[in-house]
Amino acid sequence: MVELPFQQPQTLNQRQNRALALAAVFQATQLTHMTAMSGRQSIGESGNFYFEQLIKASLNIRPSANLSGQTLDFFNQLADISLGLKALESSITQPFSTSPKSRIPKIANAKLPMTYAMSLLALEKKVYSNSKFVEIIEQSQQKILKQLSFFDNNYLHPSIIANLAQTYVDTAGQINPRILVRGNAEAFKDSAHTNRIRASLFTGLQMAHLWRQLGGSSWNMIFSKRKLLQDIQDLARLQYQVV
Repeated sequence: MVELPFQQPQTLNQRQNRALALAAVFQATQLTHMTAMSGRQSIGESGNFYFEQLIKASLNIRPSANLSGQTLDFFNQLADISLGLKALESSITQPFSTSPKSRIPKIANAKLPMTYAMSLLALEKKVYSNSKFVEIIEQSQQKILKQLSFFDNNYLHPSIIANLAQTYVDTAGQINPRILVRGNAEAFKDSAHTNRIRASLFTGLQMAHLWRQLGGSSWNMIFSKRKLLQDIQDLARLQYQVV
């Protein structure tokens, strides 16, 4: 039985848990986008905070042993996924130009995190239906969890991030079509940034798997946007009600 890192007294309903897991996917792709666009610049202290929460959760999400139906069992609090909640809400409420005279979809960089998220949801199914890839993920998780003790539990240590990045390359990175990340050319010249981009995508893959385990379905997501938006807004309000 998997030992979960956190136990939350607060219980969310099934739809809210699913929405929160999906928000975590969008948090990962938002960080992927931010890192790719920043070049050699840091994504900032807040970006590192959200990245760290995703790494912690991704190391504890198992292919078939997650018996709990609570997304928050893998996080400290709702605020750990607030970046993802905002990104997911934006992707639903602003998919088109705000100009009433235009129906042309926005193709600016703000749409890229949504594109990456949809790609990860599709890739997750292919990765986790391949026993070889599942074994690679499980072995990598165990290896990294052991390594953490040598790095004072620094989840953002370059070696930890490099291992997460390699796990992505060895699994989702082997499946076509691959996710093509757009960004500042400087970001791709720096191995540290490239590793962060791939590590972010790996955490997104893990969040997508949690979403699927909670009953997530691409069709349901497409045809139930209004309910999803309501769940996101309810979760956002809950952040400020927890004592």
